[in-house]
Amino acid sequence: MALDNRERIFKLEMQEHYQIVYNFLYRMCGNGADAADLTQETFVRAYVKIDQYESGTNARAWLFRLAKNLFINDYRKKSRRGERELDERVAYNQRDETHSMAGFTDLRIAGAMESDFSDEIVKAMALLKDNNRAIIIMADLYDFSEKEIAKAMDLKLNTVKSTIRRARLALIKCLSAYAEDTYGIVNTRNLGA
Repeated sequence: MALDNRERIFKLEMQEHYQIVYNFLYRMCGNGADAADLTQETFVRAYVKIDQYESGTNARAWLFRLAKNLFINDYRKKSRRGERELDERVAYNQRDETHSMAGFTDLRIAGAMESDFSDEIVKAMALLKDNNRAIIIMADLYDFSEKEIAKAMDLKLNTVKSTIRRARLALIKCLSAYAEDTYGIVNTRNLGA
């Protein structure tokens, strides 16, 4: 691919997604500095690998896939070195297993999923596995279709569907008391056993 064409595609199709990729990574790692570093690395990698991108397709999904892979690689690298996050919101993360599970309807209806998450939502999101958190963020915050998520995450469509369902149920269980106390929302769903 010619240099001029590479730069044109990068400027026209990639750069507009910079803030969205940063927000995604911020929600994945919960740390602004790490998210900024990973976002920068995502766009460097996108520029280097632009030959692998098919112009006119879903650039946002392609960038999310690069970002998710970089996040996981960074997390593994830190784990091997024994680094730990010092985010007290995550460290404080405790489940209230004694609360009866009344649950709640979708938190997005009440505006609980706005851009600034409360500590309770951050703690609940931190409980999800990295892939599950990435999938639920893509589905519920960035309105990716299940097919787009499957392509971006290199997963089968049925895997994405079941992961979204399991992640949503986990969030419902974890946030039921918060939803009821803060928003007056009571679950009417059967959460199963």
